[in-house]
Amino acid sequence: MDVQRPDLPLFSVDVETDADARTTVAVAGEVDVATVGELSRVVHDGLRRGAVRIDLERVTFMDSSGVRALNTALREAAQAGHELRIARAMHPSVVQILQMTGMLELLPLEDAT
Repeated sequence: MDVQRPDLPLFSVDVETDADARTTVAVAGEVDVATVGELSRVVHDGLRRGAVRIDLERVTFMDSSGVRALNTALREAAQAGHELRIARAMHPSVVQILQMTGMLELLPLEDAT
């Protein structure tokens, strides 16, 4: 789903399910209070079905609402008994906020497949 408003840059979330029923959520643009709801919804939906991989490589900015969404996703994955993985490749600004908040050390990172 693409959300375009004159006051916000482009944001998109693409969802794919592979042959092993793992959902990949590829996010692009800015993850902030205006866009995080869509990200949270698709990750939550994916975790209800099985394993989820979040690809943040094309995210250019993330605020604290994005960090909270990732933390919530970790809890939901644990509660559902499903694997949650985060693609290791990320924009430096995203890595920076994840490091500053301590979230980077908590995220289960994986290399590109």
